Amino acid sequence: MNARSLMILLALMLGLFALTGCSTDNSERQRLVAEADLVNGGSPLVVAALSDAGTGTDPTDDYVPIETLEVLFSARPLNDTMEIEQYGPYSKFIVTAYDLTWVPGPDAPAALTDYNVERGALSVAIPVYDEIESSVLVGNLSMKAEAWFPGSPFTADLMVTFYGHESSSEHEVQLTVGTTVQFLYLVSE
Repeated sequence: MNARSLMILLALMLGLFALTGCSTDNSERQRLVAEADLVNGGSPLVVAALSDAGTGTDPTDDYVPIETLEVLFSARPLNDTMEIEQYGPYSKFIVTAYDLTWVPGPDAPAALTDYNVERGALSVAIPVYDEIESSVLVGNLSMKAEAWFPGSPFTADLMVTFYGHESSSEHEVQLTVGTTVQFLYLVSE
């Protein structure tokens, strides 16, 4: 093989290599580990139709509470040998959406699943080596206006799946957390 043929072959191989292996736009190599932890520390969340504002006797200060599920997001490098610059590419994990999935307990109404949420909008950017707290609406006013909202107390499980990706990447990652929710008519602060 002469030098000219060798150079052409080498140029073709380098060109093919560049076309197949050098794009990092959608690399599935994960650099960050993102985590989601519930702030309630494992305690059940309480969703109530009414709060007596702690007085217990004065109905004029009663109100309808709106409950949220507090979540603490964190991001860290995949392993101890990786160093990620704080403001460089792949330095944040970005949460873009969430699903809420209700799993009614034995005494819970099946209609609770009408309040499942698919791909609800959420925008949270978690810098590497940091934590960010956010929340998701769980007990809204329309749910509390339902005829089934607690005539009697019941419980349900709630699964929340967060969707997101590293900055500079489009590879979607899912984070799932769950908790138990107690539904009551009246709570006292």
